[in-house]
Amino acid sequence: MRPSIVALAVVLGAGTACSASNSACFRTCPALGGQWQVTFEAATDPAECQKAGVTVSDGLLAITQQTSALTATFGAEELSGTAYDTGQFTLDGLTTPDAGNPDAFSFRGTYLPGADGGASGDSLSGLYDATLVRPSGQGPVTCRLVRNYTAARR
Repeated sequence: MRPSIVALAVVLGAGTACSASNSACFRTCPALGGQWQVTFEAATDPAECQKAGVTVSDGLLAITQQTSALTATFGAEELSGTAYDTGQFTLDGLTTPDAGNPDAFSFRGTYLPGADGGASGDSLSGLYDATLVRPSGQGPVTCRLVRNYTAARR
């Protein structure tokens, strides 16, 4: 096969990887890097979470991005994940607090660019899901907090 045909096949294959297939992006990634002020929808915490004294609070989501690879912090949570060619992203984290019970956290969302094309109007929206295990007098209590959120770039 001629080198020009091979090069064309590589370019066409690269274009396919960034299509609307929800594949990890590698050339045209949503601009997720930076600081985002997260606001959760108001909701009543589940009884297990109230018993454990656990709730979710608005806060700063700081994302570092290397093409499709994402790392982030939200409060004391450390997360990592992937940006997709559709503008969607995932961030997941797992910690083990002092009691030794694992806590799992995730942000699933979509990046929405600002109307003017500048970063000032960018936003995120999606679902936050945390499963927390806390000790109690009757054994561990598992609390699952699921909230819709929006976030504005700071």
